[in-house]
Amino acid sequence: MTGRAIAAGAVRENERLLMLSGAMVLAAGINRFDEPKRVNAALPAGIKTVVLLSGRLQISVGGDREREVCGPTVLLIRSSADAVRDQVFAANVPIRYLIVQMDENVLGRETTTALDRSFDALGGKSGVAARLASCPAGHALRALVSQITNCPMRGPERELYLCGKAMELVALAISSCITRINGGELKLPARDIERIRQARDILIAAMSQPPSLDALAQQVGLNVRKLSSGFRQVFGASVFGFLQEYRLEQAYKLISTGEMSVSEAAFHVGYGPAHFATIFRKRFGVSPSSLR
Repeated sequence: MTGRAIAAGAVRENERLLMLSGAMVLAAGINRFDEPKRVNAALPAGIKTVVLLSGRLQISVGGDREREVCGPTVLLIRSSADAVRDQVFAANVPIRYLIVQMDENVLGRETTTALDRSFDALGGKSGVAARLASCPAGHALRALVSQITNCPMRGPERELYLCGKAMELVALAISSCITRINGGELKLPARDIERIRQARDILIAAMSQPPSLDALAQQVGLNVRKLSSGFRQVFGASVFGFLQEYRLEQAYKLISTGEMSVSEAAFHVGYGPAHFATIFRKRFGVSPSSLR
């Protein structure tokens, strides 16, 4: 998630947890920018797995279309040659992540060939140097992230533990993304995508008192099933998973900039103070009062 031309005033708390002769790199951290920031970075050949634990960004790889993703989600990037990753970060939105970058030789030809065939099902530009797939990061993936970042090993066995957990995480990410690709969820008509984006805008405008899922689907002219599955495709999160993330992002901005107190920010985004403190700490790893 890092690149060149990092903005002045950016907050970066990064830790490289493991590096095996360039064949595998494991890192975790938090990025936050004081103003909207576009970051371009080179993608080496191989497979990059990014677990976006919290935050929201726009991303494109290899010159393909830009998409917006919202944590918790997993991004799987398959790069067959040097390509460019382009990301746009919102202002004052902390991005918590874990990355596993693997040389394709680590996985072997059979796995990478199967992965390439699945990515071909995505369509899009032909001959691009990199492809991107995403899906919600389920409980099992998030549990693996926790096991990695809270590694209990301290001796020489630590590297073996982290390597094994990183491989397990990549395997689960590939399985989740390929299942989603082959399940046909990635093909939506343009008119449905527009309606899903309209639903997103409605949620944002009414974040403190959002409509029910049934009412939201009716407003945009979709049935609940299509709205729910389409929302996961377009934004990498469930409808109300996206809303919770957006609410917490707005509260983080209001509290960290001193614009509102913790209780004021909680009510502003639609939460009671007690529940708000619990989900805020769970999402960002700090209490809301610590930002004051």
